Amino acid sequence: MLTVSVLEKTYNVARHSSIKAFTYILTEELKGLDVEIIEVTFNKDKCAEITIDGEDELVAKNLLIKNYGTQRSIGNIQEGDEIYGRCKDVGGVKFGFFIDAGITSTTEKIDALYPLFELREQLAKGNKTPLMEIMRAYGITENLPLFFEITKRRVIGSKVWVRLTEKSLNWIAKPAREKKDALIVCGTTRRAIKNALITSNHTEDIEEVERIGLLEYRLICKRGTRAEGIIPEIGYLLGRAKIGAQVYSRVKELLE
Repeated sequence: MLTVSVLEKTYNVARHSSIKAFTYILTEELKGLDVEIIEVTFNKDKCAEITIDGEDELVAKNLLIKNYGTQRSIGNIQEGDEIYGRCKDVGGVKFGFFIDAGITSTTEKIDALYPLFELREQLAKGNKTPLMEIMRAYGITENLPLFFEITKRRVIGSKVWVRLTEKSLNWIAKPAREKKDALIVCGTTRRAIKNALITSNHTEDIEEVERIGLLEYRLICKRGTRAEGIIPEIGYLLGRAKIGAQVYSRVKELLE
């Protein structure tokens, strides 16, 4: 028996439902392995701790860390490593935004930086586009979980720089490639989203509700539907959830 700490998070509004939902998700992901999920809890940092038991528990542990990340010391990461992290302080600075990827030093937690020049290179064809225009085009919002590649680290001074992996880059650009808008919703349940869509009469405008993380979803709009027009009509129904709009027309402008 062993316990794995991962970076999948809950929110205060959904701690109880998060345990039930994450247990179900993990059960599906670990099908085929000789392992039993004994318990799922969330620690003081709201990160999941999963206790598992069985012949394949080490295989399961490695799979969980690959899918959901885990806390790591800055001394144990290297340039080129892939890490799982969440967007943090989105819009708080002008030179990029930070990533909470569970990186620590001996004395503190370290947020990695996704710098503006990398954002421009990956998401704006290298153009000198203002940061907020990139964020508003792609709907990047607080707590959005993505996969990043470490491009540079500095142990002395505790600094880490990242960029999106090809997997996440393809994911974030997919709606625009299909000429569709999408909504990114962080901090609520699938049930709450579906209820909000029903109440606001927008169910028919959404083609797919796609799970990103435990309490993070992307709503793919039908072609021709304006994602930004839906936000004020469902936002108040979703409480403190953070909502961003991926807008095809804006992404198209960035890439011209």
